[in-house]
Amino acid sequence: MGRPPLPVGTAGKIRFQKLAPRRVRARVKYRDHDGEVREINRCGETQAAAERKLKEAIRDRGGPPADGEITAETRLRDAAKLWQAEITESGTLTLQTREIYERALDRILKAMGGLLMREIDVPRCDAFVKAVRKSHGPSAAKTTRDVLSLLLGLVVRHGALDTNPVREIAKISTGRKTRPKALSREDEAVMLAKAAGDERAAELDAADLIEFLDGTGMRVGEALGVRAEVVDLEAGVLEVNATSVRLKGKGTCLQLRPKTEAGWRVIALPPHLVELCRRRMAMSWLYGDRQITIIGEDDEETQRPAGGVELLFPGLFGGVRNPSNANRDVKEVLARIDAERFGWVTSHTFRKTVATRLDEAGLSARAIADHLGHAKPSMTQDVYMGRNVASAEAAKALGKDGS
Repeated sequence: MGRPPLPVGTAGKIRFQKLAPRRVRARVKYRDHDGEVREINRCGETQAAAERKLKEAIRDRGGPPADGEITAETRLRDAAKLWQAEITESGTLTLQTREIYERALDRILKAMGGLLMREIDVPRCDAFVKAVRKSHGPSAAKTTRDVLSLLLGLVVRHGALDTNPVREIAKISTGRKTRPKALSREDEAVMLAKAAGDERAAELDAADLIEFLDGTGMRVGEALGVRAEVVDLEAGVLEVNATSVRLKGKGTCLQLRPKTEAGWRVIALPPHLVELCRRRMAMSWLYGDRQITIIGEDDEETQRPAGGVELLFPGLFGGVRNPSNANRDVKEVLARIDAERFGWVTSHTFRKTVATRLDEAGLSARAIADHLGHAKPSMTQDVYMGRNVASAEAAKALGKDGS
C-alpha cells in the first residue's frame, strides 16, 4: 500500500536548502483544495525567515472558491461572489432590494474583502458595523449588518465558520424613535377638504393621491402602481400587486410585485374611493405618449405605452410617478394648506390613521395586518396599531360617513 495522501488544505514536512551565504530556501508539499499536491517554496536570509514566509504563504493559500466550496482560507470577497449568485438565482428579491444589498456589499468588501474566513470574528464585525454607523448613520449600519449576516450565514452553511459572528455584535442604537401618530377625524376632514380646494395641489395632482392614501393606508409606491386592470369598480375592491420603484440606470419603473410577499393582497375600497377610482380611470389624457418600463416577476424588462397601462396616478408627464417625488409633493401641499396643523404628516401617518380606524371598528390585528400588507400582526400592533382577501368591514370603517 502507498502512503496515504495529505488531507486537503495541509502541508507535509518543511525542507530547507542553503542557496548562498545569506539566502535559504524553504519548501514543502501542500495539498490544495482541488485535491492536487503542489510544492510551495519561499526564500529568506535565514532558515527562520524562510520558514516564516513559507508558513505565511500556506496560510494565505486558498484562492477563489472552487465549485461552490468555501473554506477557512477563502477570502470574503470570493465568498461574496457565491452569495451574489445564490440570491440572484433564488429570484426572491426585487431589483430594488438587490440594489440596496449591492450598495451595502460594496461597503463590506471595501473594508473586509481581503480577510480570510478564519480572520472574521465578533470583535472585527462589531467594530466594522459601528464604523458604518458613525460614518453613514444607523439606517445604513442596519442594512450593512443584515447583508453581512446573510453573507456569513452562507459561510456557516459551507462549514467555514462554526457560528455567525454578526449575531453576537452589539445592537445598533438609533436613539429614541418617534412612532407615527394618527390623524384625528376632525383633522382628517379638514385636511381632505383643504387639499381638494388647493390650486397647488391641483397642479401637482396631489389632492386625489392624498385622499387615496388616507382612505386605503397603502404605501406610496403601491398606490402609484395601481392600474385600471386591478380595480373592480363593481365589487369595490383592488388588487395590490405592483409598486413604483426607481432603479439605477433605468429610472422610475413599474415593478410587477409589491414590496414584500405579504404586500400582495386584495383590499376593499370605501364608496368614496370607488368613485375616485372611477373618475381617475376616465382621465385618459393623463397618460400622454410616454413609454414606461415594466419589470416583471422574473425581472424581465418590457416597454409599454403609458396609455396601455392606465396607471391610476401617473407622473405629471404621463410616465410612472416617482415615489420620492410624490412624497415630496404631498408634504408640500400639506405644509401649504396648514403647516402648523399638517406639516408633520407623512405617508406613514396615513397608514397609522387607517390602522387606528380599523382598530376602532373592532377588526382583529390579523385583519388589519392583511389590509396594510404586513406579514406579522405584531408589526401592525407594535408600530401602527381571512388572509390576503378583501375585508368589507375595513371598507365600511374607512368610509367617510363610517358606513
